[in-house]
Amino acid sequence: MRMTLKAARGQYGLIALILLSVALGFSLALNFTGHRSGDAIAGPADLALMRDWQNGFVGIAEKLGPSVVQIISEKTVEARPMMPGFEDFFDFGPFNMPRMPRQQPEKQTQRASGSGVIVRSDGYILTNNHVVAGADRVDVKLIDGREFKGNVLLDPVTDLALVKIDASNLPAAQLADSDKVKVGQWAVAVGNPFGLRNTVTVGVVSAVRKEVDPEDPLPYAEVIQTDASINFGNSGGPLVDIEGRVIGINGAIYSSSGGNVGIGFAIPSNTAKYVMDQLIEKGKVIRGYLGVEMRDLTPTMAKKLGVTEGALVTNVSEGSAAEKGGIQVKDVVIRVSGKPVANGAQLRRAVESIAPGKSVEVVVVRDKKEKSLTLTLDERPTDLQAAAQGDGSKLGLSVKPLTEELARQIGVDPGTEGVVVYKVEPGSAANRANIQVNDVIMEIDDAPVTSVASFTKAVKDLKSGDTAIVVVQRKNRSVILELTLD
Repeated sequence: MRMTLKAARGQYGLIALILLSVALGFSLALNFTGHRSGDAIAGPADLALMRDWQNGFVGIAEKLGPSVVQIISEKTVEARPMMPGFEDFFDFGPFNMPRMPRQQPEKQTQRASGSGVIVRSDGYILTNNHVVAGADRVDVKLIDGREFKGNVLLDPVTDLALVKIDASNLPAAQLADSDKVKVGQWAVAVGNPFGLRNTVTVGVVSAVRKEVDPEDPLPYAEVIQTDASINFGNSGGPLVDIEGRVIGINGAIYSSSGGNVGIGFAIPSNTAKYVMDQLIEKGKVIRGYLGVEMRDLTPTMAKKLGVTEGALVTNVSEGSAAEKGGIQVKDVVIRVSGKPVANGAQLRRAVESIAPGKSVEVVVVRDKKEKSLTLTLDERPTDLQAAAQGDGSKLGLSVKPLTEELARQIGVDPGTEGVVVYKVEPGSAANRANIQVNDVIMEIDDAPVTSVASFTKAVKDLKSGDTAIVVVQRKNRSVILELTLD
């Protein structure tokens, strides 16, 4: 069979391309390894450039090291007997042996280690709320070996805390403007993972997440994502830029195994500064509160609702400032006190920055027409979880809305109604009840769960010692579980 001219040219072209690729490969290999085995891998110019990069990271480590502290939290707990009921073992049968004395719970001290960063020379240290919350005693170790007892101020809403120690002239780190952080820039994490003090890891800013997205399994609404290695014990330590300025406070990792997989999250430094200033000035963070659940607009939704940007209201809490002021589901908030609102995150920031009790003008788009509303803001409760995640803290789990796409991803019928579990705390009531990540909670004590709002309402009245019957959908089967609160 004769080859056509076109086919022949194609074959010869392919052969030429292969030969060219081989030649290029040999050329690169020779340039990389040198003609002789003794030649240097890199030339003087390349080595100088690499030394500059290396010296930059060394400089960051030397600059930040004295500002990063180890925080040790202690809590006294009552330990249950190793074998509950063992004291009754001999109290039976014809021998009528004397009853053994009932074993009393023993008090034990639990210790946990985390990180923190000095942000004021007079002894103020930023860390995570979860590093120090509930502790009976908090100790701070400086890099020079000194130890101090710390006094703690908490902000559970952002998972930030401020620890004050009795010291002066401390080396305070500089806080950067996190609104200027760009994806792809260098990111350096400094902390004490697994108790290994002053550990430095390097990566980049993987994402800057400012939008309310129910598809993202994030611990906070606004985060800086990084692939700089973050592990247990890094919590509360700084994430810094190439100039050694703090761009965020490391707070969490996303992992299916519990170990680092290159997805870590830091709370932006601008959020940390706002929280720090309020904690120092008022002892707590006081925020305005609207009382709505919201989501960001998709292009299709924006077109249908007659807007270009804004925050879509998906639920209005009963008795809230929003309800009293006339805000309705499907309203799109586009301005607050004259300032434009592009998405849910901007709406939340705008509202929280206004003092409770103050009257504000909120402009919404309803039926493709602008409508101006005047309402008086409430104060946000300090223990309120992010509205998009629901308040499952007392159960030891976090949930998010179930979308059709997410339902397909986790293997349940797209028509299923409920909320998706995306986090279960080890040792929690949810963990003991065998609730698992990706379970869809459909019912709690006969109350249907169709949204985050209905989940929060069903959980609200549960108290310590209560047992709830929880119906979940786990892939293609329904599971009924007993959940007993601590």
